[in-house]
Amino acid sequence: MKTFVVVTKPVKNGSAGILKRERYLKSESHPNHTNTEAIFDVVGGEVTSKRIVIAGEQYKLHQMLGSNRRGRPLSSFAMEFCLTLPKPYRPTKDQWRLIIGDCCKSLADHLKLTGSERKTFFSLIRGVCHQQKQEGKGSGDHCHLIVSKIAGKKVLRDLQRKKATSLLKQAFTAAVTNHVGVSIQDYKPYELNRGNRLEKWQYESIKLNEAQEQKQKLCSKLERQINKWERALESHDSKQVRRQRNRIEKIFAELNGEFENPALSSRINSILNR
Repeated sequence: MKTFVVVTKPVKNGSAGILKRERYLKSESHPNHTNTEAIFDVVGGEVTSKRIVIAGEQYKLHQMLGSNRRGRPLSSFAMEFCLTLPKPYRPTKDQWRLIIGDCCKSLADHLKLTGSERKTFFSLIRGVCHQQKQEGKGSGDHCHLIVSKIAGKKVLRDLQRKKATSLLKQAFTAAVTNHVGVSIQDYKPYELNRGNRLEKWQYESIKLNEAQEQKQKLCSKLERQINKWERALESHDSKQVRRQRNRIEKIFAELNGEFENPALSSRINSILNR
């Protein structure tokens, strides 16, 4: 592990997509947030998301009214970056603000923004932190950054390229070391045995158990189909008789004719030989 984790994705569906993400990020009752202990703003607020929407809509209008109307209209107004720390690291609110501040400055430098464009860029960044439960499975504490693709009348196309994500990973890792005192070299995996390879005998044992479980499931299913076939036969429902016979034949083929129950084997043979 050379850097801490940063995941990137575009925020789709224009204005609706931005507002949907704002609601999701601040929702304490969302099913995805059952392991979330606290949610707080790191950069901006709901008004920032609205400014991102306005910037996107103004650009679309400018694009429609411009003399050069070639190309598809802008459908994504922002990129979302999720910066995640492994358990059990937990920066304070102030530390997260310092970390994200360094990351945003690095992005602005990478995009070569100066003057009013740089100022506009910083005003269109939304950051929300989720503090996670530190025991059990699931991700550690993380911060969602929604960054506008629009700066003035320009689309920041480099923002969605891999180089921007790579740079943000480096900036995030350096900022955590600087403000939290945690170095990536000092990190030890929270679940030490998670990535260990199995011995051959362990692997074969697991596969054998899985095969036995699957066989038992198929045998139980086969018994249910036989019972249905017998009821259909008693009620003279020829359509159901044919249907259940076909299903029995299919399951029988999946089992390759291997049964530990002689009585079950005898019942199947009597059905298939009718």
